[in-house]
Amino acid sequence: MKAELDVQLKTVDMYRYNMYYAYTSFSGYFALIMAGVAFVMACRAWDRTGPVYTALYSALGALFILYIPGTLYLRSRQQVHSSPVLSRSLHYVIDDAGVTTSQGEASSTLAWEQVYRFVVTKHNILVCMNPRNAFIIPRDQAAGQYGAITQLAQAHLEAYRLKLK
Repeated sequence: MKAELDVQLKTVDMYRYNMYYAYTSFSGYFALIMAGVAFVMACRAWDRTGPVYTALYSALGALFILYIPGTLYLRSRQQVHSSPVLSRSLHYVIDDAGVTTSQGEASSTLAWEQVYRFVVTKHNILVCMNPRNAFIIPRDQAAGQYGAITQLAQAHLEAYRLKLK
């Protein structure tokens, strides 16, 4: 079995990957907890200290909620537009040997034994090389190959390294 596809990453694809990474790590959970605490404090301040502290706590909560997605979007846009690799189309061949990426004359293969994790989200297929780096395959660009890709991953990876949606 083999799946071949060409992928052109867009800002939104990189943004979704960065959001996934940010909100499945400690810093993402911490930001959400701090935003919740700030909003609870805003509700408690309403009766006790008045509108000034309520506004300050609400602004702090909004900062925690909006800062991370805003900066991740700006970073994603900058990554996609300034990187010569990401601004052009990547060719993927996924087969029993592993995941081969090529662009122009350059090519590299990531063997299945080297795959850290294989994650399917609502919008992306992520072939993680380590905890931070991954090949990003947008599901809308892999529509016809999705079944073959997931079957290959299931055949070659242990269950703890798979996260299929």
